Amino acid sequence: MKAPAPDWSELPVDIMCDVLKLLECPDLVRSAAVCRLWYNAYSIARRIGICLGHQTPCLLYCTEADGLKALGMYSLSERKTYTIPLPEPPILNWIGSSDGWLVTMDQKSELMLLNPITGNMIALPPVTTMEHVKPLLNDDGVLERYEVSYYDGQLPRVEDARSTFSLDEYGDLVYLKATLSGDPLVGECIVMLIHEPYMQLSFAKVGDTHWNWLNMHSYYSDCIYHAGWFYAMADEGAIDAYNLNEPSVIHKRLLPKILRTVSKCHIVQAGWGDVLQIIRKETYNYEQPEVRKYVTEFQVYKVDFDEKKRVKMTGIGDHALFVGKSTTSCFSIKDYPDLMPNHIYFTEDHEGTQSDHKDETRDMGVYSIENNTTTHVVYPELWMNWLPPIWLTPSLAKTGFLDNNIGGSNFIADDQ
Repeated sequence: MKAPAPDWSELPVDIMCDVLKLLECPDLVRSAAVCRLWYNAYSIARRIGICLGHQTPCLLYCTEADGLKALGMYSLSERKTYTIPLPEPPILNWIGSSDGWLVTMDQKSELMLLNPITGNMIALPPVTTMEHVKPLLNDDGVLERYEVSYYDGQLPRVEDARSTFSLDEYGDLVYLKATLSGDPLVGECIVMLIHEPYMQLSFAKVGDTHWNWLNMHSYYSDCIYHAGWFYAMADEGAIDAYNLNEPSVIHKRLLPKILRTVSKCHIVQAGWGDVLQIIRKETYNYEQPEVRKYVTEFQVYKVDFDEKKRVKMTGIGDHALFVGKSTTSCFSIKDYPDLMPNHIYFTEDHEGTQSDHKDETRDMGVYSIENNTTTHVVYPELWMNWLPPIWLTPSLAKTGFLDNNIGGSNFIADDQ
């Protein structure tokens, strides 16, 4: 007599939680629809956070079929594509990805936080509350354009010029990169924005009504958050630290300018504790521009703050780095076994060129530090050239998300 099949619905909740910890985001969402017991286990796991810690980064992109009505998502862990419907209003660009959230802009270049997995949206302060921006109204009092004044924090103030932008083009040309201090649904969240003119910094806490300008320095290329501080990479390799939680801003220059030439620099807190500088160099590919327009190389340095110097590394061992418009991140292969060790996963992050060349192929791939070679993330490539693809580490944090999705999920597998 054939033994009856095991009844998975009768598994104890604590064992179910252990199982859920092993699942990636699409399967986690779908698990809630299996039965009431699985739903309860998922609710407990999500509430105490045990199923949110080890989500492998995914690649978000736009496709010709969906336009801006939905996003494509390529799962690095499953080697599988999904489609995620987008809520209104449509997004025209994204300038950051952090803690499972995208920093997006709409038709008027207003900024918003969007969790594409849950559909949660949070508005950020208006464009016109930024330091360098003045609204230009038409004869009927309707906002028509933005005027930007060009000056930095040096005194006496010298204003170089003024430029005006249409509402939709302003963000493409002015916003450079944004990062978050954490998940806005879990605790207090600060959004740090790198923007023109002169690649300066402004920040806003979620719930604020205006942006706050940091006028200490200019020409920043990257920024991360760690243990109460924002660490910003300035020109020629300098590193500044900002604490924004006190009554007044605390600023420290941790590393002086140490690069002989200006390069594209990223900063990251490594999993083993060191702070790393990632130098990205691109040269035009004259041999096969139709296959890959640029030849991209990376160099990784460990920062020694005590000695005020940096030391070139030959590799990063069993870790992988992610760079681009997303917050620069470091992942341990022990916790993320589907990633390749000693590799850098990168997407395009050129300043000031993306909106001018929307039809051009995007420079992205997976770079081997050991072999100095680049391979495709997936081939053939699935995305349109605009919006430029961006990395996202999924987050499921949302009150009531399971109740809204018990009968299904936001994920549509493209092979179904």
